[in-house]
Amino acid sequence: MFRSFAIALEIAVLVVILQLPFVQYLLSDVQATVSEWMTEIAQREEREQLADISANLQGHIEAMRPYQQEYVATILSSRLQLMQFYSNYCMNDDHNPYVYGATLHLLCQEIQRSPLSHSDKEGAAQLTAVK
Repeated sequence: MFRSFAIALEIAVLVVILQLPFVQYLLSDVQATVSEWMTEIAQREEREQLADISANLQGHIEAMRPYQQEYVATILSSRLQLMQFYSNYCMNDDHNPYVYGATLHLLCQEIQRSPLSHSDKEGAAQLTAVK
């Protein structure tokens, strides 16, 4: 009987402690930190693949003009940017004022070879459908 009363009392104290504002603040901070870690882990592979594309194109990027380099850096900043570029200028042959001709063809080939374009065929179709 005393054992069940002690357990019930411990549970009640734990509930009261967990309801305190400081503990709630602490737990929400921990949750935010863990969420950031999980997001970081989820995006690691994507960033590595974007870095691989950038490394493969480094010689060509260095030969570009500064405004073109900034534009390519923007394209290679995220998967969404890359897939929008690929959809607009590689698949739909839209006119691009920054990257054109052989440079555009090379960039499209490099994107097509990357795992990012193969893992997101549905995403590219959705991007096209959104327009």
